[in-house]
Amino acid sequence: MTQTPPPSAAYPQPPHAGQPPRAKLSAFAVLSLVASAVALVPVGVVLGIVALFRTARLGQRGKRLAVVALSLCAAWVAAGMVAIIASAAVIASHSGAVEQFGPGTCFQYHDGVDAAEGVDVIACSQAHDGEVVAHRDLGGSYPGQDAAGREAVLDCVDDSARSLPDAGAWDPSVTQLKAYFPSQDSWDAGLRSAVCVLTNRDHSGLWGDALSGSGLTATQRRVLQLTNETALLRLKLHDLPASGWQIAAALEQRLATADRAESTALDALAAYPPADAGSDVPSALHSLAAEDTTEASQAADAASAITGPDAWQSRLDENHETSASAAGAYEIVRSALGLARPGG
Repeated sequence: MTQTPPPSAAYPQPPHAGQPPRAKLSAFAVLSLVASAVALVPVGVVLGIVALFRTARLGQRGKRLAVVALSLCAAWVAAGMVAIIASAAVIASHSGAVEQFGPGTCFQYHDGVDAAEGVDVIACSQAHDGEVVAHRDLGGSYPGQDAAGREAVLDCVDDSARSLPDAGAWDPSVTQLKAYFPSQDSWDAGLRSAVCVLTNRDHSGLWGDALSGSGLTATQRRVLQLTNETALLRLKLHDLPASGWQIAAALEQRLATADRAESTALDALAAYPPADAGSDVPSALHSLAAEDTTEASQAADAASAITGPDAWQSRLDENHETSASAAGAYEIVRSALGLARPGG
C-alpha cells in the first residue's frame, strides 16, 4: 500500500518588506483650492504656484489640487473680463446723443446744461432733465437748416399730441417742448430723425413718465385727445425767440386750423356728453369751443403779420398771445374734468 509522503516542510519565508510611507498632502495645495473656490484669485494663484514647487521638490501630494486651483483662478479672471466688457457695453448703450433714444426715455444732460454733449439715461421715477416723447423720421433729402427746423417742430407737436396722454399738464412758462433735428453734416452721416423732448426751462427736474396716462378716466382721455394739439401749440409758441419767427408763423397757422377742428368737436361732445361727465362739463366745453373760434381768427391774422424777426419780437414784447383767452377757457375745462391746472 502506497503511503502518501508527508508534506515537505515549508521553507521559511522572508519577512514582508514594509510599504513606503504615504506622501504628505501639501497644505498649500489645499489652501490654494479653497481660495480659488471663493474667488480670492491673487491668493489662490500664489498658493497654487507655491504648491506646485513644493509637490515637485518635496514629493508631496496635491499637484492636481494646485492645477485645479490655478484653473479656477483663470476662470474667475476670464469671467471678470467678460463682466467688465458687458458692463461697458451696457453703460455705452445708456449714454449717447439724445437722437438715438426712443419715446419714453428719461435722461440727464451729460454736461448738466443741455443735450449738446449727449445724455445719460435714467429711470423716469427719478428726477430727470428731460424725456423723449416722440421720434419722427424726416426722410427724403435734406431740406436745409431752416426748413428742417420748421418741419421738426411741426412734426414734434403733431406726434407729441398723440403720444402724450395729457399734453396740457405743463405750465408753458416752466416747461418747453424741444425739437432736436439734424444739421447737414449729421444728415449726411445718416442721422435723419427729429427728436421731441419735454424739459424745464430752469433745469429743475421732471418727475414721472410723461407718456403714462395711468389714473385718467375715459371721459378725461376723450377730451384730452381733442385738446392736446392746441395745448402743445400754445406751449411751443410761448417758447420761441425772435430768431424763430418762421416757425412761429407756421405754428400760428397750424393753431388756426387746429382750433377750428377742436371747436367743432367740442361742441358735438358737449351736445351729447358722456354719462359720467359732471354737470358743469358741457358748458365748459361750449365755452372753450367759442374761445377756439376766436383764437383761430387771431392766429390766422398773426400768421400773416409775422413777416420777420422784428414782427415776432414785437408781439413778444407786447405779450400779445393769441392763446390768452382760449388758455383760460381750457383751464376751466380741466377743472370741470377734475384735472389739475397746467403745471399744478
